[in-house]
Amino acid sequence: MKASYMRITASHIVDLANIHAKEAQNDLPRLVRRLCFDPETTRQLSFPSGDSTYTPGWDGILYSEQGNTWIPVGASRWEIGCDKEPTPKANKEYRKRTKNTGEEARSACTFVFVTPQRWAKKSGWITEQRHKGEWKDVRAYDADDLEQWLEQSPAVALQFAEELGLVGPGVESLSRHWDSWSGQCDPAITPDAFFMDHAWVRDALTEKIHSAFSQPSLPHLLTIRADSVEEAAAFAVAVVAASGLQDSGVGCDRARGLALCGEESTTPDRHCRAHRNRRQTGFA
Repeated sequence: MKASYMRITASHIVDLANIHAKEAQNDLPRLVRRLCFDPETTRQLSFPSGDSTYTPGWDGILYSEQGNTWIPVGASRWEIGCDKEPTPKANKEYRKRTKNTGEEARSACTFVFVTPQRWAKKSGWITEQRHKGEWKDVRAYDADDLEQWLEQSPAVALQFAEELGLVGPGVESLSRHWDSWSGQCDPAITPDAFFMDHAWVRDALTEKIHSAFSQPSLPHLLTIRADSVEEAAAFAVAVVAASGLQDSGVGCDRARGLALCGEESTTPDRHCRAHRNRRQTGFA
């Protein structure tokens, strides 16, 4: 996979906020929600997106048992602002939330402000708010932080790059590939229908994939035999999706970075023909 196919820079994020402001306001909470989610440590997660961004309340509520470089341990409350000048917006949200949140709750909770802009005064703002001692901790992330966070979250980065139209030919997220492949037929193919009479192959492949990603070394090559390359790829994608491998934490996040790489696009006719006429499917 070539990095240029999916690398998202701070400039891409800033452009999204400034050129497509409404979309940024609706979509940024979804991006942060994806970045924050960890199936093993997340115990509470709520980042309303789309039309739900207009409902009152916090932009994000999170509880993480472990945390990481970007995510505070324990409870955190998030505000997201797309204004071109982040400081006034951050000050407004900080004052409002501090006033409306009890002292006991604040002492056990981290306040986080996120902006898709570059924020030159970010470090000074964080220091100033922390000095007040009104919250357990105060953090802030800008476009440069989001770029770095995405670099460490390849599956989220690929999905976001697809939404921004930054992904080149030959690579796509598993969810997008399955939606595209299965939707070529009417009615759309479901994973259950695809696995019909092939449950043993699905189970065996699932076990092999789990085993491969549980090893400390890089996974070895798995080969799947099918009537066509397209059907083999779709079968593998369906197995990963059905097994929950991408959300399982297997392999210390390596499994969640899975993507489909190929050399050629496929056509609807070939998709449907492969599904209707498929013969025995196996793998080696």
